[in-house]
Amino acid sequence: MIGACYRNPNRLYGAYPHGYLERVHAMFPDAREILHAFSGGMDLPSARELARVEATKIELVDVMGPEQGRHPTWQGQVTGMPAAWRGRFDLVLADPPYSAADAEKYGTQMINRGEVMRALRRVTRVGGNLAWLDTAWPMHRKSDWRCWGTVGLVRSTNHRVRLASFFEAT
Repeated sequence: MIGACYRNPNRLYGAYPHGYLERVHAMFPDAREILHAFSGGMDLPSARELARVEATKIELVDVMGPEQGRHPTWQGQVTGMPAAWRGRFDLVLADPPYSAADAEKYGTQMINRGEVMRALRRVTRVGGNLAWLDTAWPMHRKSDWRCWGTVGLVRSTNHRVRLASFFEAT
């Protein structure tokens, strides 16, 4: 139970629940190269503060840009991330649209979870971790990812229950 926080500073529809990112970053204190896929309204200073490591290199990926109130360090589809990022990240966080209706509210198309998992594997180094927040367990290849844990996330009454799935790149 993460609890509801009606003072969540990120008012963007579908933003991470208040406190979620702090908890996930605390699980990976040694992560130095971090990717936030579907970064939404997050900006680089707040991402660095969450990671609490000055030397951390963080990339924020989103299809929307400043015109839509988003602040990615790289703007585009997750499936089209730069080839130079291959094997770069030791921690990837993903909170994709959960449904076609959610994607419509974001002004994007619904993702193909399998394609996104393959794209994220390309940029995650062997032994790196992926924290995937969704209402579904994502389709993945066991040859790419080893699921080492899942946590049910409940905000409060009358909210969707989500699943945080944790994977290690193999």
